[in-house]
Amino acid sequence: METGWVLGMDASGPGLAVAALGPGGTVWAEWYWNRPRTASTHLLGWVALLVEAYGPPAAVGVGRGPGSFTGVRIAVTAAKMLAFAWEIPVKGVSSLAAWALAAPSGHTVVVTSERRGEAFYAGCYRREGEGVRALAADVAASGTGVSPWPGLQPEPPVAVTGVLAGEDRFRAVWGPGTRALPLPLLGSAVARLARTAMETEGPDDPETLLPAYVRPPGITRPGAAR
Repeated sequence: METGWVLGMDASGPGLAVAALGPGGTVWAEWYWNRPRTASTHLLGWVALLVEAYGPPAAVGVGRGPGSFTGVRIAVTAAKMLAFAWEIPVKGVSSLAAWALAAPSGHTVVVTSERRGEAFYAGCYRREGEGVRALAADVAASGTGVSPWPGLQPEPPVAVTGVLAGEDRFRAVWGPGTRALPLPLLGSAVARLARTAMETEGPDDPETLLPAYVRPPGITRPGAAR
């Protein structure tokens, strides 16, 4: 793996992220498109530019979500297609775990994504060394004034990132001194996690790799108001 670059992609959040992670963890390229509804129009074009510049990747990592149902499907489908076409390994990772890489080492980080009213996705991780360790399962949560994991008492210092990072009420749940963090560059974060996971767990089977929706998609009747 260290002899080639890893393609990282994610479309679970507010936009599309694509990156090329070279040997030794060097980021060769990192692109972000902040219009999720048009993410599919840029993904393969950006991949083609990376291949033109660096040749085919040695592996592909993709954020499985949770997040935008449409965005996650686009990214996971593209990753599986490229893995088949190039005959390279593919690894899906939690998009929230990739966001947790924004925290300094030694921090607990609460990640929040895709807020709709009081509903959102949440993950809780401990930032350790170059990676993260899950402290609880990624969940679909509701209520910004309560913990998504009743009884969980994360070890301080605690940081919050994502859509609820600016919410005083949500940060207060985790105790005084909880800080807000900016989002990381998600494409390279996904590639980093995927590279590590492939070395420790092995790659995923492209035929069985699926999005991590966490909750079922809502169903709207034809012609009903949205």
